Amino acid sequence: MKKIILPLILLTGLLLRLYHNTSIALWHDEAFSALYIKYGWAEMMHRIALDVHPPLYYLVLRLWNYILGNGLLSLRLMSIAFGIATIYAGYLLVKQISKNETWALVTAFALALNPFQIQYALEARMYTLGTFLALLSSYYLLKSLETNRRKDWVIYGVLIAASIYTHYYLVFTVAAQALYALYVMVKDKKINFHLIGAYLLSVILFLPWLKVFFRQLNQVEQSFWIPAADRWSVPGTIWKMIFGGSGQTHGILIITLIITAIALGYFIKLKQQQKWLILLGLVVPFFGSILISLKTSIYLDRYFVFASLFFSIVIGMTFSEIKNYAARRTLLAVFFALSAIWFFKNWQEIKLGPGMAAAAEQINENATPNDKIYVGSSFVYFTFKYYNHTQIKPLLVSSGPLETIPHFSGTALLNDDDLILDFKPTAKGSQVWLVWTTGFGGSKPLVPGNWRLVEENAYTDTPDFKGQIFIDQYRVN
Repeated sequence: MKKIILPLILLTGLLLRLYHNTSIALWHDEAFSALYIKYGWAEMMHRIALDVHPPLYYLVLRLWNYILGNGLLSLRLMSIAFGIATIYAGYLLVKQISKNETWALVTAFALALNPFQIQYALEARMYTLGTFLALLSSYYLLKSLETNRRKDWVIYGVLIAASIYTHYYLVFTVAAQALYALYVMVKDKKINFHLIGAYLLSVILFLPWLKVFFRQLNQVEQSFWIPAADRWSVPGTIWKMIFGGSGQTHGILIITLIITAIALGYFIKLKQQQKWLILLGLVVPFFGSILISLKTSIYLDRYFVFASLFFSIVIGMTFSEIKNYAARRTLLAVFFALSAIWFFKNWQEIKLGPGMAAAAEQINENATPNDKIYVGSSFVYFTFKYYNHTQIKPLLVSSGPLETIPHFSGTALLNDDDLILDFKPTAKGSQVWLVWTTGFGGSKPLVPGNWRLVEENAYTDTPDFKGQIFIDQYRVN
């Protein structure tokens, strides 16, 4: 019977991640993924280096693109594939820790149903590649400590290098693993040279990117958009790690924090030494990000998608430790039911809108070759470029040249000839399409008085806090 449970869990995870997968149009961050891979290899690497993320996800997506193309489902399907692989890696990790098939299956099911994990498996971004590597590297650390085989240590060294090449927040996960490895060496009173070699290997593998990393770090320190964390940030993140969604009251967040503290108390009582790896994987990202944020704010809920893996393991293993069979089954059933309920509840609250997919379609169907297309915000410029099939080069409305634009607005994907600084030279008789948004603090650009508005249409973006996308059609008199 147990042989079919894991495939059923993986199938459940797949179906939940396919649910409404293409109902939400591609958004700003995903557009980077879609547009990077259209450049030649050298140009792609150059532009990735101008941004703030490492390159591995884009390299893998580029190879994926050769096989399945650049369509929205294809782009997001790779994230789903790694999301399913994450569930399996969680199963392997907990089985390695507990030597117990049931604990491993419970954890896998918790990961399969987790709304926070599902949310970021729906984006064409590096998150699920990162979650997979976080759990697989943790598994190989424990396996290597058990076998001490050189081959396993080499794999571990490659995996932690790959993790940091995927997302810099995974440095916290690697740090948690290193702290656990140090704990084991101190406890055993023995230096493990294979372990040290694995970390040296990861450093050597990362050296080619180190110069770029420091340049990206300097760019983030000079200007970044992440708001400062407050006293509700951690409780809010913990809620999202369990059920996803947002907008919870302070009372609910306090209760969540109390229940979490109780669960962690029970988890610490487990006999397995490896519990400290899981606990470190959960808490180090919080302490690390808060500490760094004292200088430059980097605390962002979605970056805790990696830490939330270990929270799911904490929950799964804590429930499995309950001695009373009926109580254990009841609590697990309630928790899994709540996870499923909140999954669908979160979708109901999203309020699906047509977004840029429909907005761009209006221009694709009605624009003529000599028309002009101007876009009022960088936060919809790149998404429009992805959906634009007119062969007309869109221009981004800007108040100054490229060097005056903040890097987080997408300068890695821009050239000076992508910008329009002045509408006035637009020739009389031209038809102009103006794309703008009320989201991300955006507003309608001021157009010349000789532009006559022919038609204006609004398209609600998704989620609705991103505002509306407007398509204005003008005739220049």
